[in-house]
Amino acid sequence: MLTLNIEDDTVRLAVSRGKRISFVAELPLTAGWVQNGVIIDRLAVAQHIIGMLVENRIKERDVVTCVSAIHSIYRVVSVPKLDRALMAEAAKKEMERVSPVPLDTLYTSWQDIKTSGGGADLCLLGLPRDNVDSVMETMTLAGLKLKVLELKPLAVSRVVDESTAIAVNIQTSHFDITVMQDGIPELIRSLTFPQALMPDTDKAVLIKGELDRTVNFHNMGHAEKRLGSSTACFFSGQLPAGVQQDIGYIVKPLPALLGYPVWVDTGRFAAITGMIISDLGGKSMMKLDINMIPRVAAPAKAAPTRRIYAPLIALIIGVLIIIAAFFLSISAAKETADLQSAINEQQKLVTDTQKTVTQQTAQENSQLDQYTQTLNSLKAPLDYLSQQRAYSNRDLGTVTSTLPAIMSLTSIHDDGSSLSLVGSAASSELILSYARELRKSDNFKSVDINSITNQSYIEFAFTMTLTLNR
Repeated sequence: MLTLNIEDDTVRLAVSRGKRISFVAELPLTAGWVQNGVIIDRLAVAQHIIGMLVENRIKERDVVTCVSAIHSIYRVVSVPKLDRALMAEAAKKEMERVSPVPLDTLYTSWQDIKTSGGGADLCLLGLPRDNVDSVMETMTLAGLKLKVLELKPLAVSRVVDESTAIAVNIQTSHFDITVMQDGIPELIRSLTFPQALMPDTDKAVLIKGELDRTVNFHNMGHAEKRLGSSTACFFSGQLPAGVQQDIGYIVKPLPALLGYPVWVDTGRFAAITGMIISDLGGKSMMKLDINMIPRVAAPAKAAPTRRIYAPLIALIIGVLIIIAAFFLSISAAKETADLQSAINEQQKLVTDTQKTVTQQTAQENSQLDQYTQTLNSLKAPLDYLSQQRAYSNRDLGTVTSTLPAIMSLTSIHDDGSSLSLVGSAASSELILSYARELRKSDNFKSVDINSITNQSYIEFAFTMTLTLNR
């Protein structure tokens, strides 16, 4: 089986035979090809993958891969026991309730997990369409058939061998924190680093701070199952120096679940390990298994273009028959004249048919030129829309990654020149601090707090306007 993990700066690839890894590789990507989990230059990345496969004589074409959780929406809600149809409707309504963006901008999925009380925990997942489409299109360009597309933090969590634990996966440009309680991922946070070349010491401080905020936020909603210093914490990916020191939790190594070569840093391949374990149907403490390939009906095959060669062939056959009759009737002058006349008529039909074919071919070529011109005229608007989408992903990434764990946004509106935010926080100081952090970004010309309203002792509603720097 072929398994791929595409990060912002590298591609990791493994070929497995059961639990034995027969080939493993990691190659760097050019900066800018992938940004915040979205594959920008899909053709270049596809060519890079093709080169890896050809150079190493890898013939597998079925592939399992994963998609970044940046800008994703993940929630766990408890529901009573329902039949399947009602469960699907409940999932849709809950997703509409928790999503700050329209659902038609996301690919959504869900999975229900039965609880001991007779009800179920409903795990909801929404991914930006561009995140998913970029991975699927790259796999198609590389000539690969996508079998499974999984959320990266869920794949990493499958490697953890404790049912209640914290999984932290760190990459060059971002990091994921997953809190797992009784085998269910209760909370997933994917955050980008403020700077691409941030020093390891600063990364370690930032990760520790966000880890504490994430656990505190989880404990606020799970007073009966609070996480503490005895909770196991598993690190994977590209670890900054010192990140595992004085973390406040029990740091444990990832278990060796697959037979990698001895020189491989298996922590960097945690997502690939999790995807392989899932494909093999292996047991895992993590109970969630969601395939994010969109269920889209395949387009109907286009009808083949009609050709008019059949009449032409029939006419030629007719001519040959007449010629044969002519030689059989050579003794009769009258018959010869009649046959000659018939041949002339058939030749005229052949000539007319050939002329019709030539005219139709010219007409089809003219239509093709018109279609080509139309496509060329649409290229500039499509390129502009692609650029604006990239800007929008960048700005949304800054807004969500800067947001403290104990604040929430209920609405984000992008009109192309500004972002309008609506949300709530536990104090006005948090809102002011959030605004200060946003002002540090080069993405915004200005950050204005329009209003702060005290809803209750521990809830302050606010609105902000962020003028975009595009």
